[in-house]
Amino acid sequence: MLNEKSLIGVSSRSFSRSKELRRELEKSFKNIRYNNALIHFDENSLIEFFQGCEAVIVSEDRITKKVVDSLPCLKMVAKFGVGLDSIDLEYLEKKEINLGWQAGINCSSVAELALSYIILMLREAYVLNRELLDLKWKKVKNSRDLSETTIGIIGFGNIGKKLASFLSPFECKILVFDPLIPINEEISRTVKSVSLDFLLKNSHAISLHVPLTKETLNLIDTEELSMMKKNSVLVNLSRGGIVNETALYSSLVNKHLSGAAFDVFDDEPKNSQAFSSKLIGLNNFFSTPHIAGTSEQTIKKLGLSAINQLIENLK
Repeated sequence: MLNEKSLIGVSSRSFSRSKELRRELEKSFKNIRYNNALIHFDENSLIEFFQGCEAVIVSEDRITKKVVDSLPCLKMVAKFGVGLDSIDLEYLEKKEINLGWQAGINCSSVAELALSYIILMLREAYVLNRELLDLKWKKVKNSRDLSETTIGIIGFGNIGKKLASFLSPFECKILVFDPLIPINEEISRTVKSVSLDFLLKNSHAISLHVPLTKETLNLIDTEELSMMKKNSVLVNLSRGGIVNETALYSSLVNKHLSGAAFDVFDDEPKNSQAFSSKLIGLNNFFSTPHIAGTSEQTIKKLGLSAINQLIENLK
């Protein structure tokens, strides 16, 4: 259990930058080590930063077996975020270290962005914007309204469900693939659970909302991309590695897909100077630097959730 004098380590840069979240944390704890330098930690520097901490607040930093074994005082890990793929959950449980985590906090933020990317790519707005920046005035070739399309959602957890609710006013047909939902189940009047193959073959736009696991690594590869409808679009705001980026590049260059919009990548850099991907040079590929769950409102909700998890562990 924690007490007011427990040393709390905050590696999250977004949390450390927030004066509001710092004030809230300091209402309950007096001994806090913030990431004031806004460092991108590797395994060794993270261990050094967290030395002596009884509890930590982490975002994307990896809590591995080595990290846990190197922090003998650690009693609790509070997650600033919703993805748990960076934490060795089995080892935390083995070492009897508490995990503070709340699912679904950022679902609206991510789903809103996914909806905007689907519209952006279906209407060819991004592709035509790139042409206009080159002083080329072109008209649409295959611009589509949501009301006339079929949208595929892979992964029907909090974010997938929220995206479906945002799509419902447009009266579009929604296909869902989730291994936890029986195939051919009528989820609502416009939402139906189908097989992955059926979803790939019948959707005009597909949005991915699954965690990165052994089962989902390269879930969308050459074969799956080839199954997708000609001129369909692919949106990934979940995790890098779920789509084979080399296969996607070929599909976009060959114009089998009319476009793709990604917020996540296989190899995401630790700073703004190191990123490179041949995908971003394509006119039909729209990208952002992993921003889906980081709206101002969501950052506050994530921070308060992490703080509340710590408070619940006070003696």
